[in-house]
Amino acid sequence: MMKRYFNVAVITLLIISSVSLRAEDSTAFDYRRIYSLCLDANVKPALTLIECDSTKKLSDKDAKFKAEIEKRFKFAEDRSTYLEDKKSAISNLHILFHTYWRKSLLDNNTNYDKEFADTLRSFFSAEYSLPKSNISDDSLDIYYKKYVESKGLYSVGGIGKVGRLYDLLIWRTQKDTTYTIHLHKEKINVRVVLMDSFISLGWEEYATLGKRYPGGWSTKDALFCVKKAYNIESENFLISYLGHEGRHFMDLNAYPKMKSADLEYRAKLTELSLARKTLYKLISDFIDNANYDSENGHSIADYCVIRDLSRRLFHVEFEKDITKWNKISSARINKFAYKILQSNTKLLKSKGSNINKSIKG
Repeated sequence: MMKRYFNVAVITLLIISSVSLRAEDSTAFDYRRIYSLCLDANVKPALTLIECDSTKKLSDKDAKFKAEIEKRFKFAEDRSTYLEDKKSAISNLHILFHTYWRKSLLDNNTNYDKEFADTLRSFFSAEYSLPKSNISDDSLDIYYKKYVESKGLYSVGGIGKVGRLYDLLIWRTQKDTTYTIHLHKEKINVRVVLMDSFISLGWEEYATLGKRYPGGWSTKDALFCVKKAYNIESENFLISYLGHEGRHFMDLNAYPKMKSADLEYRAKLTELSLARKTLYKLISDFIDNANYDSENGHSIADYCVIRDLSRRLFHVEFEKDITKWNKISSARINKFAYKILQSNTKLLKSKGSNINKSIKG
C-alpha cells in the first residue's frame, strides 16, 4: 500500500509529582502503564486505569489528566481542543488522520488502513480534480507530498507508519548540519536535519496528550531531529538520539531488508552500551514498554533487549525489578550490552546484506 518509514525514537519524559494526600484517601494513576498502552496504539484499556472511586481524592495533576483524556477518548466524538489547537494550512488533511487515529486507537481489533487509504484517495481526487480511479495506492505518496509542499511545509516525504498506524509528521522550518558520531570503534559523519515549528507530531503525540512523541528518525541519507525534544549538550541527545539514530543510519545502509524490531534492538543496545547518566532510566523505560506481542518495533525490541541482558546478568528470562538493575555497575551493563550487539553484528555479517530474520523468531 503506502510507503513505510522507520525508526521513530519515542521520547519518554515522565515526571510523577508528589501529592500531599493520605494514601487511603487518594488515588494515584499508573502513568507508566497508561502511556505504555497508548504508545502501543491501545487506548481503551488505558481508560480503565483512570476509573476511580468517586469518594477518593485526586491530585490536581491527576484530575486534569483524567478530564483531558476523557474529553479526547471517552465519548463518541473527540471533545478536546486538539484540532482547534492544531489549525493550519493542512487542517483538512489533518482531520482525516485524526479520524483514522481515533478509531484505530479505540478499536485495537480492527484494521482501518484500507478504509483510510480510500478516504485519502477521495480527498486527493477532489483536491486535484481527478477521477478517484486514477489515484492508486502506490500514487498516494506522490499526491501527499505534492499537497504538503504546495502549502510551503515539510514532511517525511511519503505516508508511512509509526508502529501500526499511518502517521502525520509535518513541520514548518528546518536547518541542516553535520555531526560526527562515535559508536565504539565505528565513526560516521552524517547530515542531521533539525526540524522545528511542528504542526503535527503524529498519533503518539495525540494518544498521549502531547507527553510522548517522535524525537527523530533515520533514512539512508540523513538523520532527522525534532529540535525541541533535546538539549543538544545532554546524554539524551548525544546517545539516545545521535547514538541510536546513528546506528539506524549505518544499519539501513548495510542491511536494507532488516525488520523494524531488529533495527530498534540494535539501536537500543547501542544506547545501553554507551549511556552513563541516563542508563538506569533507559532500562526502566525499556522494562515498562516491553511487549513481545506488540506490532510496534520499539516495544518488541525493548522486550528482547531486557531479555538478552537478563540472561547474561541475572540468569533469568526477564528481570523486571529495577532495584536489581541498580545494583549492577553501569560499566558492567555497558560491557554486556556491547557484547550482545557485537554477537548480533557477527550474525548479520554471516547472513549477508539481505538479512530479514527477526529477533522475534
